[in-house]
Amino acid sequence: MEEQSSTLALDDGLDLRQLVTSSSILNINIDYNEFDNELPTQENIKNDQFDTFGKPLQSFAELEQELLPLDKNGYVKKKIIEDGGGLPLDDGCTVSIIYSGYWENEMEPFDSWASNKPLIINLKDNGLLPGLLMAVKSMLVGETAVFLLSHEVAYGELGVPPRIKPRAKCVFYVKLIKSILTPAEGPLDYSEPNSFKRVHNEVRTMYGSGVTFYKLNNYNAAIQIFRKGVNMLHKCRLANEEEELAQQKLLIKLYTNLAICYNGTKQPLKACTSCNELHRLGNLWNSSKVLYQNAKALRMIGQFEEARKKLNRAIKLSPDNKEIKVELELLDETSKTYSMKHLIPTQVNIIDDNFKNEVDNLIKNFKRNLNICKLTLPSGMNQKEIDYIKGTCIRENLFFNKIQDNYLLDKDERGVYEEKDCIKFM
Repeated sequence: MEEQSSTLALDDGLDLRQLVTSSSILNINIDYNEFDNELPTQENIKNDQFDTFGKPLQSFAELEQELLPLDKNGYVKKKIIEDGGGLPLDDGCTVSIIYSGYWENEMEPFDSWASNKPLIINLKDNGLLPGLLMAVKSMLVGETAVFLLSHEVAYGELGVPPRIKPRAKCVFYVKLIKSILTPAEGPLDYSEPNSFKRVHNEVRTMYGSGVTFYKLNNYNAAIQIFRKGVNMLHKCRLANEEEELAQQKLLIKLYTNLAICYNGTKQPLKACTSCNELHRLGNLWNSSKVLYQNAKALRMIGQFEEARKKLNRAIKLSPDNKEIKVELELLDETSKTYSMKHLIPTQVNIIDDNFKNEVDNLIKNFKRNLNICKLTLPSGMNQKEIDYIKGTCIRENLFFNKIQDNYLLDKDERGVYEEKDCIKFM
């Protein structure tokens, strides 16, 4: 049978019908390619499209012989590659840097910041590793240097398994582009609307920290930073149309990266909400990257036809994109598995064997399949059919939620529903 329209309550009051249909009247008016520094896709990573400098090292021990300690404990050691000049840095400076970080005997940097858009850092209020901050403070404008950081001032005794090993040393190549005196307006008051100029600089710095967390696969930390940036931009005071345009561009970057991170943490409804905001900002149907993320989220909540519409548009915009083609294949496979052809609502309060078999197979497949985490059931089922699905969910340790007039299979209901809207069975 054809999938029926379903509604689903979300955190901000949107429903599923809005998420999958509200973008149908979009006028294409923004070229997404003008926005830079978005989170890298898997295709970008595989093709090594990061603009980095420095070089991998097979042995830190050999490099260490050429370095001089910056502190009495020798936690940070340094070698100047290119001299700089000017006054020494202090906590009153805001600097612009580019860098690349390497693990021992690994060919690709684990973290990097491209030269075409330096990272801006307030040295008094920053999110850098302690060792990297110490390294930057030792530099002069124009200087390029290599630093060896011990685990005490990097990722600690335990590291961040499995990405970062315990007691891991790392090397950073850093170039200090420029330094200015930090504006003297004082710290931002987040409880009050601030001028866009101040908020814009703050959010750009936070954005860089979020991208760094993403590259380290710490999606939850990246989400918190991107969400904070979104809230700050929505609350700021805009002086003119130019500031409004700059606000929209940065919001597009933040919402796009939120959609990516929400999909990475299996929170597809929140990814859909981010994509809905991108539609409001005029950046959905003209962006293959956003359409791809929207389609992934829709596939994970069982909205297969809407996901297909997004992917068909995305493949027209980027016909050679391998990730989109793979997602189309996955969507075809998943939608065939969850056709629900025997779950046709009946007017009579009865239940037959075809229905039971369909429910049993549907729930078992749903539980095993990592490519879908929520599934909207057809509306209009009778009470005996609903009771049978409830009992099956209890046996399989799944959530069975009633949202308004519809029912939803759910593996994890984290933060999606208000308590009054949700009936949970475990």
